[in-house]
Amino acid sequence: MECAEIRNGFVAGRVPAGPDAEAHLQVCPQCRELFENDARLGRRLAEAVTPEVSPGDLFARVEGDLKREVGARAWLRALPLRVRAGALLVVAASLFLFHLLLRGRADLGQYSPAVFWSVASLLGLGLAFGAFRVLRGATAALGSATKDRTLAMLLLLAPALVALLAPLGAASAEAVTAWGNPSNCFTYGAALAVPLVLLYWLFERREAVPSRVLVSAGALAGLAANLWLHAHCGSANTGHLLLGHATIGLAWALALRLVWGSPQPSR
Repeated sequence: MECAEIRNGFVAGRVPAGPDAEAHLQVCPQCRELFENDARLGRRLAEAVTPEVSPGDLFARVEGDLKREVGARAWLRALPLRVRAGALLVVAASLFLFHLLLRGRADLGQYSPAVFWSVASLLGLGLAFGAFRVLRGATAALGSATKDRTLAMLLLLAPALVALLAPLGAASAEAVTAWGNPSNCFTYGAALAVPLVLLYWLFERREAVPSRVLVSAGALAGLAANLWLHAHCGSANTGHLLLGHATIGLAWALALRLVWGSPQPSR
């Protein structure tokens, strides 16, 4: 990628991103200055230089922007980050309490409270951190791509870690060896995550979302599903938890990439 492409990207109304852009910034201190302080200088460049467009293109662009920025979804997307992320967490916490109080696991009275709440805290903290990170939208800096990929990997692996910790709280060997039906838990958890995925879609400000962000969003849905299943499913069998619980995030991540995936981030 050349310096002109970097500047043209800003002028076109987007923050240039991707491996080529990051490689160029490693060797070009002048362009690197454009990305400092959340690309403030680059955004000012874009405001100062308006690209020439034909009247037809201009009207099409204005019409598209107006259609996107009206209605209920436009209002939801305009909410502050803390409100949008908080709404996701409230939904997740509400479903956790529902299962804990009304559809609690059969061995709740015998299961170790320390292990139970440690696992719930691990899943809850991952969910909270991930929600704020995923919903940042176009304000994310260019150098965040690697961090986003790392986050996606950690969110996907967290339920697998839970599958290794959960047997420590079992009250009997039978609870650890009982296989149960992983497919039932997978179907139930994946279906429960639908409202959370829909809410994420309503809150997401970008029309073209980077694939790495979609993977993180799917992993978040799986993390929430594992939190709910932790309160509901009485199995402490590692195989059951890996196949029936931990795979939900993988499935949602794949589904979001296939349905909504885009190779280029938008403004």
